[in-house]
Amino acid sequence: MRQELREVLFQIELLKRKKVQDFLLRNGLTPGQGQARILVFLAGHPWVSQRETADACMLDVTTMSRTLDKLEKQGLILRERDPKCRRSYRISLTDAGRAKARELTAGFQELEAILCSGFQEQEIEALIGQLLRVKENLIQHKMHE
Repeated sequence: MRQELREVLFQIELLKRKKVQDFLLRNGLTPGQGQARILVFLAGHPWVSQRETADACMLDVTTMSRTLDKLEKQGLILRERDPKCRRSYRISLTDAGRAKARELTAGFQELEAILCSGFQEQEIEALIGQLLRVKENLIQHKMHE
């Protein structure tokens, strides 16, 4: 039974990942580099620092810098030096970036609808509670070396 749980969770993750990867590629983005997270974050936070964006999107500074370079080349973001700190940049979306962020948000909402399809609200709440227990188990328990 426990092995079945692990396998089902793994299969769900693979299916979800495939749907998201296909969606990102159709939208001209590279999966796995945080481009979508960055664009969606910036849609709600104009002119934030590169560091704030990296922290909010859970990306290391090197990955963030390379990803921002790509987004800037695609014309989706603007970077300018922060007048308060000569080593810091502020980032904002261009009009094309805002449009792309709206497309991404709609796509992620569609994914949520797919994930929740066929469930009643109370079933979703119960499932979330159970998955949070699984998460807590993973956080608290160490595996033997």
